[in-house]
Amino acid sequence: MNVLKKTLAIAAMTLATSPAFAAVSTYNVTTTWFEPDTQPKNSIFEGSFSYDSATKVITGLAGKLSESMTGTDASNMTWLNLNYQLVSWYDAALGGTFAATFKNSNTNTFSTLAGGDGWSPQAGVDIGGVYYGYPRPANNPGNAYALIFVPDNPLTALTQTQINKLAYADCAPGGMMGAVCMTGTSAAGYGSVGTMSGYPVSQVISIVAVPVPEASTYTLLSLGLVMTGMIARRRREQA
Repeated sequence: MNVLKKTLAIAAMTLATSPAFAAVSTYNVTTTWFEPDTQPKNSIFEGSFSYDSATKVITGLAGKLSESMTGTDASNMTWLNLNYQLVSWYDAALGGTFAATFKNSNTNTFSTLAGGDGWSPQAGVDIGGVYYGYPRPANNPGNAYALIFVPDNPLTALTQTQINKLAYADCAPGGMMGAVCMTGTSAAGYGSVGTMSGYPVSQVISIVAVPVPEASTYTLLSLGLVMTGMIARRRREQA
């Protein structure tokens, strides 16, 4: 009897800690900022990421950001590749996780002459969207980023409060207006709309792939069920 209990406990522990039983899934995301000055073109981020529902951690966020000041219509805008997820944090009050992916392999986006971290939406609003390295144009690294929000249940539609915190910045050539980068923020989220009046309006997340347990996981599960049945039958025989 003790041997059976010990075997069952080991099987259960192995099952629970098996990498194949991890809660990581892959998702697509599309985030849109309405641009009143460049209609019918908007700023759009299309990307993908992995999300661990147990730890609420986002990894591998990457995708592309449209430059609504480029192209003759929405079909031929320039798109920037954003492949460096450099920032992420959990917000308990909003019930989800933020993550930002960048064009460059660093976060240098906005001027730090007035302080600030050089990249966050609030830092961009506070400095008026002026590029990192100002006043020398040659020092502008031409960075860009998109900041998304993933609720604890990624497939839940965002509330307006959560949408208000989405943001982007574009300091690449196609997103520049003199010394000012093109940005998208909301007045409710950061105290001001973007530098060309752009603001977030929507975000859609869809699941791409869910983890499929390996054969070894099914074996362990089956073993646990068999052991449970054997223990139950032994108890009935001894009753």
